[in-house]
Amino acid sequence: MSVDEPDAALFLALEISLHRPEVRSSPRSVSDLLADEFIEFGSSGRVYNKTITIRALAEEAVSESTTPPQVSDFSVRRLCDDVVLVTYKSIRASTEPGANRQTLRSSIYKLFDSRWQMIFHQGTIIPEV
Repeated sequence: MSVDEPDAALFLALEISLHRPEVRSSPRSVSDLLADEFIEFGSSGRVYNKTITIRALAEEAVSESTTPPQVSDFSVRRLCDDVVLVTYKSIRASTEPGANRQTLRSSIYKLFDSRWQMIFHQGTIIPEV
């Protein structure tokens, strides 16, 4: 399966699904979305692989991930026939004044056997000014 124009709605749905608590708490669901060679550069500077990510998300407190973030500036760019780059800004609202968190996010997806899986992700927190 190759697409001439990347389907932004498909990739937006994939990204949002990884923010949903029922997906994050399900090792099988996360495993289906992440490629075996998945790697993430965390905002902490730590590097995570698929196994570590699945374990961390399964142990995450539900309150940390109950509401998917707002998404803006969503873009999908084809890097080659079976690889796309997704970039966007996420805004996670907080009940505390001035505690909203904005993050620039980038993900690379690769097509494996007619299924898109994330092979790389990086989130960079935007400091409040």
